[in-house]
Order: sequence, then C-alpha cells, then structure tokens
Amino acid sequence: MAKFLTIILSLSFVINFYVLFRLFGLFALKRKILFGILVVICTFSFILGIRFHSSAGTLFSKIVYITTNTWLGFLWLLFSTLLIYEIVRFFIKVRPAAAGTGILIIAGLATLYALINAQILRVKTLTFDANVDCNIVQISDVHLGCVSEKFFKKVIEKTNELNPDIVLITGDLLEDFIPNTRKDLQALKDLKGTVLFVTGNHERYSKAGGLTEYLTSLNVKVIHDQLLNCSKVQIIGIDDDTDEMILGGLFAGMNIEESKFCILMSHRPVDLQILSRAKIDLTLAGHTHAGQIFPFNFVVRTHYKYMYGLYKHNNSYLYVTSGAGTWGPRMRLGSPSEIVLVKLRKIAE
Repeated sequence: MAKFLTIILSLSFVINFYVLFRLFGLFALKRKILFGILVVICTFSFILGIRFHSSAGTLFSKIVYITTNTWLGFLWLLFSTLLIYEIVRFFIKVRPAAAGTGILIIAGLATLYALINAQILRVKTLTFDANVDCNIVQISDVHLGCVSEKFFKKVIEKTNELNPDIVLITGDLLEDFIPNTRKDLQALKDLKGTVLFVTGNHERYSKAGGLTEYLTSLNVKVIHDQLLNCSKVQIIGIDDDTDEMILGGLFAGMNIEESKFCILMSHRPVDLQILSRAKIDLTLAGHTHAGQIFPFNFVVRTHYKYMYGLYKHNNSYLYVTSGAGTWGPRMRLGSPSEIVLVKLRKIAE
C-alpha cells in the first residue's frame, strides 16, 4: 500500500506541476505563491479526498471525494491534450491564450462525455460449447465506494435481467470496508443464482477484515484457491495474491475433469499457456479496466499482455473484462462499463 501511494503521489505531483505550469504560461499568469499552493493542493487532493470520505462518510465528504476524483480525470485529459499541443505548436502557430482556451474546452468536453459514458452499463455476451446449458454472469471491478449505491444497484438489476444460474464476482468489489459500504453491499442479497467471489487487490488494500464472513451472510461464497462443482460446471477461484509461479502445481492438485466445462475466476489476467496446460476451458478476469480513460490504455498495455477482450491458446480461453465500475474518477473514455454474460450451450449430438 505504501508503494502504491508513493507512486500515485509522485505521478500526481509531476502531472499537476506540468499542467498548471503550462496553463499559467499560456494565460500569462505569474507563477508565484498561488501557483505553488495550487500544485500542493492538487497533488494531495485525490488521496486526501479518499481518506476524508473513508473516515467521515458524510454527504459533505462524498461531495469532496467526487470533486477531487473528477479533478484527477480532468487533469489526465488536460495532460494528454497539452502533450498533443506541444507537438502541434511546432507546425501550427496559435496564440497562447487561444491555445489555452481550446485545451480547456477540449478536455472539458471529453470529461463531460466520460462522466456520462461511465454510467452506461453494457452487457458483453460470450457463447461456448459445453456439456451443459448454463447462464453465467461475471461482475468485476465495481469499486463500491468509488461508485455510488445507485450504480451498484443498477449492476445488480442488470445482472438479474440476464437470468443467471451462477454469478461470478472477480474482485475489486469494494474500495473500502466502512459502514456505508457494508450497508450498500446488502444489495447482493437480491442477486439470482449461486454467487461466488474471489478477492482483488483493493480488497487487500482496504484490509477488509471480516469480509468473508460478511459476504457469506449475504449468500455470497468466497473461494480461496479451491475448486467447486456448481451446476455441472467446475469453477476454480484464486486469491489476488496467489503467485502465478505456483498456479501450475495448484491446478495439478485439483480434480479438474475434462468432461466438465471448467472456469477459472481470477482478478488479474493469467498466462494462457498455464491455463492451457491445466485444461481450463475459460478464465474470467478483470483488473485492467481496459485503461478506463483514454489514452491511459497505452500505459496499461505496457504492463499487461492481456488488457481487454477475448484471447485463446489451444482450447483455453481468457476473457479480460473492462469491469462494471470505475476507480478514482467516475469516468470512462474509450472503455465500456460492462458485465459479462457467458452462455454455455450443450453441443448437439
């Protein structure tokens, strides 16, 4: 967590400094005390907004939280637009004030679109031949606490509309395990079908002690590096902190039956060669958010071989979802908010 915060704050300082430095210059504003104060406030606003809302849990703290998170998204779009401007200005001469105004308008419109787009929940449908007819819905990366209770209930309602036999929640369900979040999680009791859950990195970051017991009380079964037989489908769930180096041995110790369709729940994408050797038919993962806000997808792609979509190796498939919710800004640009409907259908004999 300390490493995570250090990286976030370092990046926040660099980007805030650059954006404010360039905007002050474009509008011919003197970079004095006000400039320094703004850089400091903007650098720490995101983390302080999270901390304040987690501890207070009031309407005011929620407003502060949403404001600081939205600034983070707007900042990223300002930063990206300014980088484009740095290139364009070598070829096209634009008055500094006009350029600054244009940059603010472009980033502002992109922010507005991204805020609206993040609230539109889509359904991605995948169909596979299997030994059974079964509807399975994957929910991933909701980040309850970042997203509102209203949006979470929309996820639950949309899932139930798909008449699932099984619901698989592949981590980062919540951002923090505070009283408000625990209350909002009660909506899980409305889910249809068997509901299974594996941890994501944000469950670890929040140090959500008692989460397993609490989810169990909501009819959600938490799977820790184990295999379950569920509706004639075999489902394996692994914790987010399970080392990929031991997965081969872990799978070898499980009774994976080739006659049954086998699904692996993993918060992060797993190497397809490992999955193929283990005879796992389909792996459902998330974590990447498909970059969430363009052009951050290019950054994410440098860290993850499987960023978004359906991948195949031999007879093993991996689907990496962009996730239902958002982390930080309630914004999506170039990525959908989605849940995944997996249709298993019997092979005609």
